[in-house]
Amino acid sequence: MRSYTLILFFVVACLSASAQRKCGTDVALQQLLGKHPSLARKVESVETQLRKARPDNRLFRVNPRVTIPVVVHIVLQNPTQVTDQQIMNQLASVNLDYIAQNSDINKVPAAWQAIIGNPEIQFCLAVRSPDGDPTTGITRTTTTRSSFSIEGAARDVKHSSTGGADAWDPTKYLNIWVCSLTDNYLGVATPPGNVYPADEDGVVVLHTAFGSTGSARTPFNLGRTLTHEIGHYFGLRHIWGDDGGTCNQDDGVDDTPRQGDQNYGCPNFPLTDACTAAAPGVMFMNYMDYVNDACMFLFTTGQTDRMRNALDAQRLSLLSSNGCQAVNLKARDAGISSIQQPEGYRCGANQSPVVTLKNRGTSALTQVTIRYTVNNGAPVSFSWTGNLASLAETGVNLPGLQAAEGVSVLKAYTHLPNGAADEQPENDTSTVEFSYYAAKNLPFRETFEAGVFPPVAFSLRNPDRSFTWEKATTGSKGSGTSAMMRNLGYAVNDQVDDLIGPVVNASGADSVWLRFDVAAATTTSTTTPTNPWDTLEVLITKDCGATFIPTGYKKWGAKLITRQTPTGQEFVPTAAEWRTDSVDLTPFVAGNQEFRVVFRNTSNYENNVYIDDINIVKKDINRILNEKGILIWPNAFTRQFFIEFKTWPEDLKGISVYDAAGRLYYTVQPVVRNGNRTTIDLVNALNGVYFVKLFYSQQVRTYKIVKAK
Repeated sequence: MRSYTLILFFVVACLSASAQRKCGTDVALQQLLGKHPSLARKVESVETQLRKARPDNRLFRVNPRVTIPVVVHIVLQNPTQVTDQQIMNQLASVNLDYIAQNSDINKVPAAWQAIIGNPEIQFCLAVRSPDGDPTTGITRTTTTRSSFSIEGAARDVKHSSTGGADAWDPTKYLNIWVCSLTDNYLGVATPPGNVYPADEDGVVVLHTAFGSTGSARTPFNLGRTLTHEIGHYFGLRHIWGDDGGTCNQDDGVDDTPRQGDQNYGCPNFPLTDACTAAAPGVMFMNYMDYVNDACMFLFTTGQTDRMRNALDAQRLSLLSSNGCQAVNLKARDAGISSIQQPEGYRCGANQSPVVTLKNRGTSALTQVTIRYTVNNGAPVSFSWTGNLASLAETGVNLPGLQAAEGVSVLKAYTHLPNGAADEQPENDTSTVEFSYYAAKNLPFRETFEAGVFPPVAFSLRNPDRSFTWEKATTGSKGSGTSAMMRNLGYAVNDQVDDLIGPVVNASGADSVWLRFDVAAATTTSTTTPTNPWDTLEVLITKDCGATFIPTGYKKWGAKLITRQTPTGQEFVPTAAEWRTDSVDLTPFVAGNQEFRVVFRNTSNYENNVYIDDINIVKKDINRILNEKGILIWPNAFTRQFFIEFKTWPEDLKGISVYDAAGRLYYTVQPVVRNGNRTTIDLVNALNGVYFVKLFYSQQVRTYKIVKAK
């Protein structure tokens, strides 16, 4: 087929027959693009790249056959129902399909035998885990979920927090999840191009369509569902182009005949349709159609070129993985597998390192010296003794250190396990960066003008390692830059990203206020009921991020936006589309306390949020207000006066003002407050003495005030 133009079509309506193949890859992608149209540009860019496939692809010249490590995650209420044998014969089947050595390759009609493609791709069950340990390449997770939806390419099965199994490093392993799927889907895959979050990259297959034994069920029990979904993983589209039978779209491959729609079952050859009316007709036996397993048996050379181009351009890191290389265990082999503390942003100079000691050797580890350095300084040693079994690990507390201000590198390593030389010293060491900055005094201001982001002494919290806060160089209010959260590019709902300010010292402050500029927009009308919105929240942390305290500032939808008209384009605010918001931090941080301000964005497929010109200031309370708890000012006044409380009295019922003769001049009930104060306007009153009475639930208090022009 000769052309491809990306257009956002949904696949045809669901068929009720459970014996018909049904793939969720395009459905999930179109759902994603429907919610988030801006991602279409990324999909188009990848498509343009994949269409550049050439028969002389450099991978063919350098390494004709490649092997990719695979990890199979079985996620079922009874994960043992998918047996090891079932996994092995599935891998054997897909390996034959991907070198064109499948036993039914001879069934390809003569008209297409000259274009049978050989991807020259093999898959091995990983024998080395991401941590460098021996592994079977199989994980089994017992879930409470009866099935998983294909939404987000079956996102939930890919996270332990939602009943699934977490991915292994997707740049080093092809992750395959085997589970139960809803709505009769057999599988779903993430195409190349980072449209989905990195930790969700891979293939999902229904357990009854996986392999040829165990739980596999006819007519999808020859392993071709995995062959089909891996095709998507390497950039192949359905052979008919997912255009609902219109003949307007195709699969972007030159040598596959144009086809109107998917085919089911086992059609007889030749099969023609409105798009290809003459023999040999449509290529229904292609792996990217929907026929039964026994009736699909080829890729074309064009499809092969496209897959190899995807491997070259988008998934090349898989080829440098050592996941297929067996681990050669030695008798004596200890190492620091990770550094638990310090890491990231630290709120104090005094730090107590904690490392994970791992015994990678076959002999029990009973003693080892652990050393660490900071910024290549003098090593600090600690002698560990114990009894650590082969491949076991344990946390070890090391002697403390005094951190210098700024970014530091801590290196920890082992020496002389069991009193002798380590037989594999290359895995002894771990390193980590951490930073420490002294607390900032008030007032504090940040305008994001410096070259680095996040600014010095700021930090980011990005749990899903996807989109997060970044520097924006357009759309700022007055300066050239601001901080932006690109919600328009986010592919996942309810993901949290924090921009965390430096440690601030509020010592001696009577009150502390945060003031910042904000700009935001939506793609959906804010009158839409029950819509999940992007949310901006301000919190504080007084324990360096261990816990977060809400400040009461939490805005979304109509309360957050500064552009009233929804837009599906990237929101870049004008100078007039900014608003200044203030937050009283006094109840949380006033006094001798240090704290950090946290700007938390929760993404829900809407549009970008910007913040700029962050100011944290302290205000000293009037001495009388601080001592008495109430201040009426100015006294004397000319037009109006204020009644201000140190803490607003919740039992205040009303206020009345009387002249010197005792006549009622003004009254208000209930009292209208603005923060901790209320305003009394006596602009038309005569000059003289007045008495202000405050009516509480259990008492009345009277104050004297004077009006003078």
